[in-house]
Amino acid sequence: MNEAKKIIEGLALPVIAVNANLEILAVNSLADHAFDGIGHEGGFADFLERVDGLKEHLKSTLESGQPSKTKVKPKAGYRSDYTVTIKNIGTLGGHASPVALMTFEDRTLSNDLKTMRVEFVANVSHEIRSPLTAISGFVETLQGPAVEDVAVRTRFLDLMGREVTRMTNLVSDLLSLSQVEAKQRRSLKNKVEIGSVIDQALSTVSATAKKHQKTLIADIAPKLPDVMGRQDDLIRVLINLLENAIHYSRQGGEINLTARVERDGNPLGQDALMIAIKDDGDGIAAAEIPNLTQRFYRVDKSRSRNLGGTGLGLAIVKHILVRHRGELVIDSVLGQGSTFTIYLPLAAAD
Repeated sequence: MNEAKKIIEGLALPVIAVNANLEILAVNSLADHAFDGIGHEGGFADFLERVDGLKEHLKSTLESGQPSKTKVKPKAGYRSDYTVTIKNIGTLGGHASPVALMTFEDRTLSNDLKTMRVEFVANVSHEIRSPLTAISGFVETLQGPAVEDVAVRTRFLDLMGREVTRMTNLVSDLLSLSQVEAKQRRSLKNKVEIGSVIDQALSTVSATAKKHQKTLIADIAPKLPDVMGRQDDLIRVLINLLENAIHYSRQGGEINLTARVERDGNPLGQDALMIAIKDDGDGIAAAEIPNLTQRFYRVDKSRSRNLGGTGLGLAIVKHILVRHRGELVIDSVLGQGSTFTIYLPLAAAD
């Protein structure tokens, strides 16, 4: 079986060759690693006991010659989710009995993506269903008992307007997220003057800050170097972070934006542009921070919805930064506020 061992060792999948007595004839290193020493004495017998139905599939294939498929689930104690294809390849290397070749295809990523799609559709459906249900109730009331009540009609129309705005924001953010993800692997060819990006972002959110009686304070180092990227996307990153800071800072509070070059000690491990946005709000619990960039994740769901939030803002920020080879760092202390810091690599000199 030395020749067979050489052949299966060159394959990019875990592979095991088994004889009619369900004994291993050859196993490549990928299979040995994936299944924790399956090639050692007693390892394969234990493997067959832990994976439901695998022994029966092997016997059936060896007896009938017909290929079969089954699955190895992580619940059996292994790290990944595999689809196992079993084929009878006849006699091999002088063995009189047939040999079954088992190949293992890792389906973990594919299954995770499928789960993510299902969860995403469920989340979107839930987010849209809530305002639609509210609007439907308002319309039913206005068509019935409140048809002549001006005060009720005015109040319900105002509430309907808010729900429509919420759905519009959701659709807009979903489209933005889709566009950002579609472009995530495209190379960045243009230099962006970061001072212009900061100025436009501050100008865009200034009316919102004034409406909520918040003060924007900018500390921008002179002559900031350019970065490679897409200007509109970087403006969107800063707008999302600034709007979050405005909405979650204390009444009459301050939002501080700091921009400078950091030569070392940053997550990129190289000279980088650093932009930090600090608020003086309630802060975020440490356990919540790793989840903040997940789609539809909200620390305070009711407050976020009341403020018109969609739960997609930080997910959009994350995907834009991935394309720009940047990093987002979140620091927060309960009762003292939060700081969202982005790091972007500097554009190479001409």
